[in-house]
Parts: sequence; C-alpha cells; structure tokens
Amino acid sequence: MRSTRGSSSSGSDSNQRETSTHGGLGMKTAAILAFAGALAALFVLGVGTGWAGHRPNNEVLVGGAISQTGQYAEPAGRQVYSIKLWVDEVNARGGLLGHTIVLRLLDDKSDIQTSIKLYEKLITEDKVDLLLAPYSSGITEAVANVNERYKMPFLAYGASSTPIWEKGRRYIFNIVAVAEDYQKGAVHLARQIGVTKAAIIGQDSLFPRQAGKGAKDWCKKLGIDVVLEENYPTKQTDFTALLQKIKAADAEAVFSNSYFADSAAQLRQMRELNLNFKLYSSTIGPSLPNFPEQLGATAEYVLGFSQWEPLPKVLGHPGMQEYIERYEKRFGEKPNYHAGGAYGALQVTEAALKKVGSFDNEKLRDALATMEVQTIYGRYKVDARGMNSHEGLTFQVLRGQRRVVWPEKWAETRAELPTPEWSKR
Repeated sequence: MRSTRGSSSSGSDSNQRETSTHGGLGMKTAAILAFAGALAALFVLGVGTGWAGHRPNNEVLVGGAISQTGQYAEPAGRQVYSIKLWVDEVNARGGLLGHTIVLRLLDDKSDIQTSIKLYEKLITEDKVDLLLAPYSSGITEAVANVNERYKMPFLAYGASSTPIWEKGRRYIFNIVAVAEDYQKGAVHLARQIGVTKAAIIGQDSLFPRQAGKGAKDWCKKLGIDVVLEENYPTKQTDFTALLQKIKAADAEAVFSNSYFADSAAQLRQMRELNLNFKLYSSTIGPSLPNFPEQLGATAEYVLGFSQWEPLPKVLGHPGMQEYIERYEKRFGEKPNYHAGGAYGALQVTEAALKKVGSFDNEKLRDALATMEVQTIYGRYKVDARGMNSHEGLTFQVLRGQRRVVWPEKWAETRAELPTPEWSKR
C-alpha cells in the first residue's frame, strides 16, 4: 500500500522510491522477514516440546547452573550429589521416558549475573530438554525471569523466599518450606525459656532478609521485643562491632539469618569476646554436615533449621531409608536437607513426565501445577502460586550431632537451653 508521502504534489520519482522502502515491504524484505518468522516459530516449537527425539543415541539433555564454587558451594554441592545419584538410578532402570539422561551441570560461581547467562545458554544454545533449578533465593529470583520468558518450567529445591512466587509467574514451582518460617521453631524455644529481648541479623540478600522478616513477625506474635535488627554485606567476616552492639542492646537471643562462613565467624568471635546469649540460631550454616566437625565445641548448643532430616523412623516418608543408604554408600556421609530436597524434587519431576508421557513443557507445567506426589522429602502439592506446603524442623547441635528438638511431634530429644556460658563448657 502506498503511503500519503508517495502521492504528494511533487510527484517525484525519488518520493515514490522512498515510499516503497519505508512505507511498504519490498519482495526481498518480505522474504527475509518470512524466513525469520519461520525460524523463530521453529525455535519456539523446539523449546516448547523438547529436543529428545532428535538427539543421537536416544538421549535426553538435562541441565542447570548450580553453585559449585563461591559462597553457596557447600549447600549446593549436596544438591549436586543427589542430582547425580538420581540420574544414575534413572538410567539404570531404562532412562527418562525411555531416553538415556545426559547431565549438563554448569557452575554459576554463586553469582546472579553468571547464572542468568548460563541459563540463557542452556535454553537457547544447548537446547536442554529439562531444566534443573539453581541454588539460593537471590539467584532463583533472577533466573525465574529467564525460564518464564522461554516457558520452560522447573521445580525449585534451593529457594524459599515467598516474593519469588508472588509475581504471577507460571513456570516455577517449589518443594520447600518458606524462608519466613526458618526461625519459627527457634523463636518458640526462646519464648519457652523466658527470652524477652532478641536481635535479628543476617546477610543483605533476598533469603536472609525474608528469613529475618519472618523472625521478626514470630517474635511479635510471641511477645519477644526485637531490640536490634541489622543486615550486613554478603562477604563480611568481622562481626566484632555487630556482636558488641547486640550485647549493648541487652539482647538475650540472636536469630542469625546466615550461611556457613558468616555463622561460623559469628560463633568463633562470640567465643573470643566471651559474649554469652541464652540462644543463638542460624538458618543455613548448622545444617551442613561439616559444621559441627569444623567448629568443634564452638558449635555446641547452636540451633538450626532443617527442611528435612535423614530420620525415616521419625518422618516416615516412603523410600527414605533406601535413599539414605544409597546416598551414604556413594558419598560417605548422610544426606542433609539440601540433598533430600533435590532428590524429592526430581522424584516429582519424574512423576510429572511419566504422567504427561513427553517432554512437552506446557504439559509438564500443567502437571507440576496440579498433581500430588509423595516423595522421600514429603508431600508435594502446590497452591495457585506454585508454592508447596512443607513443614520444617528445628534442631540443636548436641555432642557433635544434629538432634531435632522442634516441633514436639518430631523431636528426638528436648532442647538443652539456655546455652551454657563459654567459661562453663
């Protein structure tokens, strides 16, 4: 169609040539655009349905970017163990929907921007058939924008911050308890021993902030006054000034929303400074298998949160004992909740794929949104946001072992609180 510029009063040839270039599509341009559109449609079709049927040797490519170095390497590493265990088990029994799994795990170095780039690569270049989730709420929040754009679902097992699931996303689900409940048990135990004043501290990143928000809410509900609330940089190692501020504020309990390195540093410095509190609780650090080993007596009496513990007689989830034995035989340690969560999520994903009978991402998404599955980790059934209803545990390090102390229905023993002073240990 000719534009009004082409029928101007000048009637010049140059005006008409300009119209055919900018106001309409020449045959060459139209052909190029048609080819580009067909190519885009082919790419979307490939992303939507999976490439498993077109790979050599009847293979299916399963991939993700998980922190193997950096601050998240310890917890994420346990998830990698379970992923590898699951892959080998599935391949041994005939593969995933009859396809041999080829695993591609990339290292995001515990960095958000690196993870974003790697997931773009996995989807657009490697053309994975099935996505695995990253570790940490901060990284998952960022990556969720990528898989949402390409309409590739995944089930998160290392992210628990509620805001991730409050943005109307359709392609991300979770299997874990929410970050806001990580300190729930510790706050209840603090109230039981008469604590009236507490400090809430944590790294200045998404998960610790949400865990801190939850701790504050639970303190308010149970009548504990929060006398100090402070977040610190993610790479901070010296907590002397912060710990002294906590003591000066007359806090009796410390709810630390921390990982391994920062919680370990805080405890060591508390001991060096002879700062005594009735209760110290950390979200992530104490749950790692090597925490009591590396800290020794300094780790004693510390409270921690666990999504799951290798206690089949206590929790009673089907298949737990067999999973624990296989994991321990291969990796030389009992699985912690990071490992258990990853394995449980993969059980759900496998069940969903079997239900739909293909690697069609839209059908897989619908199955993850609607199905109910019992796993070694517990029951999976998500709400409209994609969040599972999962109840966590509070444990205490006692004589070098993690022992569940809350809630009472799952407690192995009673909590030994208040914490003895350093000089009396």
